[in-house]
Amino acid sequence: MKHILTILLTIVIILTGIFLPFIHGAYDYFAVGLSYIFQFGIFASLPLVPTGLIWLILNVTNRQNERTVKYPLYLRRAIFIIAIIIGLASALGAFASDNRFSAMAILGIGICLFLVRKKVNLRPIPNGFIPYYLFVIPLAVISIRLAYFESAKDKSTDFVIKQSEQLIQDIEAYKRTNGHYPTSLLSTIEDYHTGVSGISRFHYELRGNAYNLYFVQTSNMLGTEEIVMYNKLDKQEMTVHNQDLLRKPYDLIIHGHHKVQQLPQKHWKIFYFD
Repeated sequence: MKHILTILLTIVIILTGIFLPFIHGAYDYFAVGLSYIFQFGIFASLPLVPTGLIWLILNVTNRQNERTVKYPLYLRRAIFIIAIIIGLASALGAFASDNRFSAMAILGIGICLFLVRKKVNLRPIPNGFIPYYLFVIPLAVISIRLAYFESAKDKSTDFVIKQSEQLIQDIEAYKRTNGHYPTSLLSTIEDYHTGVSGISRFHYELRGNAYNLYFVQTSNMLGTEEIVMYNKLDKQEMTVHNQDLLRKPYDLIIHGHHKVQQLPQKHWKIFYFD
């Protein structure tokens, strides 16, 4: 029972980290970083699945000697190599989410563990449960992530768009009062909250006779950035390099997104960038 609870608790902790950017509440700077760290790490842990299955088969075939079964040398080396890959992948996830300090911390911890690896005492398999850790946790987490991550992101998108309604109403009220839209909403404090821990704030840009209102959200495709943007004239656009806006004619600018999706909400689109 203790091992079952430990496996379940580990799964819950990893899934919480993965889905953290979609939790309702105040903005958390580390939400996206932790999600990327857990996602990169858990996908890199997939080789543990066949390793755990091989280990389980060995346990079954050596059931009569269960108390004396130890880590076979090739399994021990395989797990050690996979652990290095998981650490590097987690650090890469931190870098990909601009959490460089977290990446350095992960690499530092990994180096320390590597240096003391010979002092780790690999004891006999306790009750034959270790192989279940190796294949149940990665399979369960990845399956739930693949099944529900996109729907969680879509619900988060709908929620944040709903949160933007008051801001849009106030912008339109400003236009009716002053005869033009505000030139900027640049400020140190955000009064119109997204209400989601992984999205910092709404961004505003005056554009022609209208304006772009957008937010950046976590994508279900690793390595992809999603810009969710509103423009009442449906003329929203996003550019990768602001230098291009200064040095090139607008018609010659390569905007860089590989996909644009029209959302069910009127005048909202998603831009996908690699």
